[in-house]
Amino acid sequence: MNLMNALKVVLLMVCVAAMSWGCEPQPDDLKLFDQFVVSTNRDANADFGSYLTYFMQSDTIGLVSNIPNDDTIIVGSYYARPVVNQVKSNLNARGYQSVDSDENPDLAVKAYVVKDLNIFQDYVYPPGYYYPGYGYYSYYYYPPYVQTYAYNTGVLVVEIIDLKNITPQNEVAVIWTAHLGDVFSSVDLVQQTIEAIDQAFQQSTYITRQ
Repeated sequence: MNLMNALKVVLLMVCVAAMSWGCEPQPDDLKLFDQFVVSTNRDANADFGSYLTYFMQSDTIGLVSNIPNDDTIIVGSYYARPVVNQVKSNLNARGYQSVDSDENPDLAVKAYVVKDLNIFQDYVYPPGYYYPGYGYYSYYYYPPYVQTYAYNTGVLVVEIIDLKNITPQNEVAVIWTAHLGDVFSSVDLVQQTIEAIDQAFQQSTYITRQ
């Protein structure tokens, strides 16, 4: 599953979840925003027990955007550090060891946010009126007006990359991916992200040294 298809699945799951919550009687005002949607995918051929060490850059995650010149990195203690620390905490709990990049790690772990700005327009036709003609009704409408909408969607992506089995062509395989979101509509971004990272690993019991 490529990145764009995976993101579509996540956004579809968000919509389905929202519809199902809408059927519940008198939900809390913030209920629709209190959880991330979590999707994980793995390489079925990867033996997660064969890896021991990993490298993940500290305090830094990437930002990929469809807005020109918006691609950058997210650095610092507010969001990047909690994300990195929580991923490392889960990997360490599964028996893996964090090492520096120059220590020949078996795995590389990356985290980045995919930001998608969506803009669309809708033509709105005001109520019109009609008058009777010769055996038919002719309808006259006021001129339509255009409404423009813009919204951001954002998904945090976490990838585990196999550095132990690099091909002769210097190619590497992404053996696990998690998509967590929506990061732009969250009520408590850091806490919800931490919970979503934990959920991603709970869904992936095969990630273990045991």
